[in-house]
Amino acid sequence: MAAPYQARITGLADAELLQYLRAFQGYRTEAVAAALAELDRRGLALSEAERVQIRSGLAARDAAAQARLDRSFVTGLGLTTAARLRRIRQLTAGLLAAGLGSALAIYLRTAPKGPNPLGYEPEDTKQYLHDLELYGGKVNVLATEFTKWWDGLWQGRNLAYTVAWLTILAALVFWYTAIRRARHLERKEADAGR
Repeated sequence: MAAPYQARITGLADAELLQYLRAFQGYRTEAVAAALAELDRRGLALSEAERVQIRSGLAARDAAAQARLDRSFVTGLGLTTAARLRRIRQLTAGLLAAGLGSALAIYLRTAPKGPNPLGYEPEDTKQYLHDLELYGGKVNVLATEFTKWWDGLWQGRNLAYTVAWLTILAALVFWYTAIRRARHLERKEADAGR
């Protein structure tokens, strides 16, 4: 992985290489390793205490980053993988029940859209569409149709369908993410147990 950094590092002056090592916390581990290797290749002396400080600082930084990645909502769902998976299924079912129940309530409480008192929708007439295209081109017609569709998603019975689809999407994303994290933790625990 140090190969991409090697080309950049070899072109740096000695002062720039030392800057990499003085401010090693701001650079990737691979870049700092490449800078150390380049200093060794050039024969510049760097005390062993400084090398140990750099390596331990990088190790601490990388360990803290890994710990942040390992902290997950899944770890609080149970002590064993089976318990975590059961809890994930329960939470996914609860999410689906709440969302689809809300969608059903919206659908039942909302009356169907009544007919327009004019007998037709003015936005659907050829004259209206012609005028839209005349003043703004095809993009104006498409933008108007998109806006009408988007606004329709959040009104009346269409809102119930929108809530239902968003619930299903959210449940799938939660389930997929949680299962992956649980399997990752299972592998990690199995590796730590060896």
